[in-house]
Amino acid sequence: MGWFSRRSSQDTDNVALAVGRALLSPDDVDQVRFLITTKKVVNAVKLVRERTGLGLVHAKELVDEIRLGRYVPPTTETPVVRRPNTNLAERTRALKAAGELHQATALVVSETGMTEAEAGLFVGALRTDSTEPTD
Repeated sequence: MGWFSRRSSQDTDNVALAVGRALLSPDDVDQVRFLITTKKVVNAVKLVRERTGLGLVHAKELVDEIRLGRYVPPTTETPVVRRPNTNLAERTRALKAAGELHQATALVVSETGMTEAEAGLFVGALRTDSTEPTD
């Protein structure tokens, strides 16, 4: 074992996890979350291995990321553009209205440092209509 063997192994692990993240669809992630909440982690790992082709160790790491709220889906399909004079809530509300819940959650996670679960609660609490509730 040389000095660089550990680093290249970690780089390989990171690349494998990135590929696995890119191959999981939003429906797959939702299904993995459901399996985790129903205490079927083994089935969640099997699903990730089936959908991504990852090995056991990498699939388990990906499931753990989802379970711990550290998973953020890749943002390749819908770019989030910063428009002048728009705050985070307005941009998140626009994504939610367009049906891009995963992108909205990813935006909140990336800009606030919230966990995925906290960001999901924030996105869920936002109203998509522009009317304010009256007393």
